[in-house]
Amino acid sequence: MEKATALNGTLWPSLSTQEPFRLYRTYGERQMFAALYIMVSIIGVAGNTFVIAAVVLSRRLRTVTNVFVVSLSTSDLISCFFLPWEAVAVLGENGWPLPQAPWICVTASAVLHVSYGCSINSLALIAVNRWVGITKSGSTSRRIYTRRNIAFMVALSWALPLGIISVPLLTDYGEHGYEPLYSACGWVKANPYTTPLAVTFCICFFPIQLCIIMCCYISIFRYVLKTSRRMLSYDTQTVSGEVSGAARAKRMNMWKRKIAVTKNLAYIVLAYVICQSPYFLAVTQQKYEWGIRLTMYSIAILYCNLLVNPAIYATSHPYFKEAFTFMVRCKDIPEGRVHSQRTFSTSTSTR
Repeated sequence: MEKATALNGTLWPSLSTQEPFRLYRTYGERQMFAALYIMVSIIGVAGNTFVIAAVVLSRRLRTVTNVFVVSLSTSDLISCFFLPWEAVAVLGENGWPLPQAPWICVTASAVLHVSYGCSINSLALIAVNRWVGITKSGSTSRRIYTRRNIAFMVALSWALPLGIISVPLLTDYGEHGYEPLYSACGWVKANPYTTPLAVTFCICFFPIQLCIIMCCYISIFRYVLKTSRRMLSYDTQTVSGEVSGAARAKRMNMWKRKIAVTKNLAYIVLAYVICQSPYFLAVTQQKYEWGIRLTMYSIAILYCNLLVNPAIYATSHPYFKEAFTFMVRCKDIPEGRVHSQRTFSTSTSTR
C-alpha cells in the first residue's frame, strides 16, 4: 500500500499519489474563480448600495425589519469590497502575490469572516422580527423593538463574529492569512490551533442561526394558515353588515402586505441556506480529496449570495422594487401613504 501524502503536516489517506496534490488542475481554473470573484464584487457593490440607499431615501422603507436588512446589506457590501483580494490570492501559484504586504491577505480574511458571521446573525434577527410582528400584538412588538434594543441587537450581531475572529489576530491561537492549499485568504492550516477555532466559528455561525430561522418561519407558516381561516370565517359571519366592505378590504390588504414581505424575506433565507450548505458539507469532509476540491467551488457559491439578496428585493419586494425603479430613473421616490404608526414599530403596514 502506498504511503499517504502529507498536506500541511496532516495525513490525508485518501490522497495517496506519487505526485504532489494540486487543487487546481489548470491555471484557467484559477482564472475562472478570479473572474467570478471580480464579477460578484462589482455587481454586489452596486446591488447592496441600492438596497441601503433605498431605505435611506424611502420613508416607508424605514421600518424595524429593514434596520436588520440594512445591517445585512452592509455586511455584504463590505465583503464585496474585500472580495477582489481573494481573486488576487487565487491567481498566485507560488504563494501570496504581494509578499511585501501579507497584512492585506490577513485583513481580507478577517473582514470576510466577520461579515459572514454578521450576515447569518442578521438573517436570524430578521426571522425573529417577522415572527414577533406576525404572531404577537402590536404592543408586544413595540415593547421589544425599542430604539435601544434594536441598536443592541445590531451591535451584538457584529460583536459576536468580531470577538471570535479577533482571537487569532491578538494571540497565537489560530491564524489568518494566505493558505497555500486553497490559494486563498482564510484560515492557515499550518497553525495547529486553526482547525478547532475554525470549527468553533462554523458551529457558532450556521447551525444555531439556522435552527432559529427554521423555527420562526415554521411558526409563522402555521399561524398564517390558522389566522387566514379565521379571518375568512369572520368575514362570512359579518357579511350582514356589522363590518363594512371597506373595513374588510383594508384589513385583508394589510394582512396580505405583511405576508408578501415575509415571503420575500423567506426567499432570502432560503437562498442563503442553499448557498451555504455546500460549504458546510465541504468543511466537514476535509479528509477526502473530493471534500478539498469541493471547498473552493462551495466558497464561490457562497460568495454568489452577496448579489442574490438585492436581486430578490428588486424582483419580489413591492416597496424595494418601486424604490429601485425611481432610483434608476434618477427621480425622487414618492412618499406614498404613510401609516399612522411610527417607523420603529413592527406592526406598521409597510413592513
